[in-house]
Amino acid sequence: MSQGGDHIIRNVFKNAIIQKAITVLSIGAITLVFSTQAFAATLDQQIAAAQAAANAAASQAAQFNGQAQTYQQQVDQYQAQVNAIQAQINLSQAQYNQISDQIAANEVELASQKATLGADIRQMYLDSSVTPLEMLASSQNISDFMNRQQYQDKVQQKVVSTMASVVALQKQLADQKQQVAGLLTSQQAQRAQVATLENQANALLATAQQSAGAANQQVAANNAQVSKLKAEQAAIIEAASNSYNGSIPGASGGSGGACDNGHGNGGYPSTWCNAPQDSIITPWGYSRECVSWAGWRRQQLGRPVYAWGNANQWGAGARAAGFTVNSTPSVGAVAETTAGAYGHVAVVEAISGGNVIVSEMNYDGMGHFRYGTYSASYFQYIH
Repeated sequence: MSQGGDHIIRNVFKNAIIQKAITVLSIGAITLVFSTQAFAATLDQQIAAAQAAANAAASQAAQFNGQAQTYQQQVDQYQAQVNAIQAQINLSQAQYNQISDQIAANEVELASQKATLGADIRQMYLDSSVTPLEMLASSQNISDFMNRQQYQDKVQQKVVSTMASVVALQKQLADQKQQVAGLLTSQQAQRAQVATLENQANALLATAQQSAGAANQQVAANNAQVSKLKAEQAAIIEAASNSYNGSIPGASGGSGGACDNGHGNGGYPSTWCNAPQDSIITPWGYSRECVSWAGWRRQQLGRPVYAWGNANQWGAGARAAGFTVNSTPSVGAVAETTAGAYGHVAVVEAISGGNVIVSEMNYDGMGHFRYGTYSASYFQYIH
């Protein structure tokens, strides 16, 4: 059968571009793998190509899923950065608003102080129209005159001092407002840059997820094709044979393991027997396939056999290698048929009248072992 901060942002952006390039290369690779199916000219080549494509597609799907996970982590990181920057922007905006409110309040205070100073100046102007002698004469005494003069001087000094403080504070607040405005502009630009990287990572994530989905679909399609062809082959073998449950002198023993479906395992190596079908390449083909069993069994019998490809290629390969190939069965010979999509091989364990009793693997398309009875005319034999 078949052998089936800015510098941080720049670094993150560069990593995203590299990941994108990897994705593009991976997509190209999977396209190349799938295209090999178009070159399959026969059914046996089709199943080999389908199995290879399924394995390749599964590998590609795993790679795309890994890329998708990486991109998702990047998206999460970018979103966290955006959230952190937005929190800083909120604080800066609150500070900006607070300073703006203080400036507005100071402007009101400055206007009030200007009004007070203006009123004081007007009063001083009115008072200045009276000579000191007249003011002294109008005062009850010299002490009253001095008190009035000192009071006006103090009021003027206080107003001027207050206005100076307000003006100085206004300048300080204006400087702070300008700084906070610059900080807001910088933070908003940083947020926009990180948001751009997040969008790019989301695009890469979508591409990887789409590629992984396509690869998974291809895996399913290839596996379905392999199963279909194996089922067809198993049906042909079943129609031509029966299981043999008697005693066969000299037949190999051994039971248990994944390749035992009630007929033992023939002594097939447990590592190959328990591994998933086609997961190991043995010297004669994929594990738990008929070619792997035939090659292994012939080796146990001390008789040579080579890896000649699919089962339906063994007869021609054996002739080319100098082996005798004819229609006469003999114990220990390889029984080969080209029936079905990719043929079948087994090893003759006994001859009973017009029938042969053979040991065989994967008679059911599921990698199981058995002893089977066939009409001797069903096979040709490699001696």
